[in-house]
Amino acid sequence: MTYTVGIDIGSGAVKSVLFRNEGDKHEWLAKRVERIRRRDPLTLAREGFDAVLGEAKLSPQDVAYIATTGEGENVKFATGHFYSMTTHARGGVFLHPGVKAVVDIGALNGRAIYVDERGKVLSYK
Repeated sequence: MTYTVGIDIGSGAVKSVLFRNEGDKHEWLAKRVERIRRRDPLTLAREGFDAVLGEAKLSPQDVAYIATTGEGENVKFATGHFYSMTTHARGGVFLHPGVKAVVDIGALNGRAIYVDERGKVLSYK
């Protein structure tokens, strides 16, 4: 069993989630959303990380992987960074296997993403 944290720094909010992973089974354990409102997004990323771990009663050493997206490439404690279109595509397939498209409506813009069964981006507009 492993734990993974995802952090998305968007233009309007910082979102943090915690998953427990066991083989092909993934369980969503905790989430946090903080509006930026003139606050430092990197500070909110750390606070979100600490909060989801606290909710699950875990320590940072329990986490195998910390992934960021959006403007999260500057989060120093992250393990890896993914482009937002990739995370939307994979998240859509995770939540609803068999989907062919995902719509991303953010604070500043939106896009439609055409995906394959694995969540690979085929095209977008």
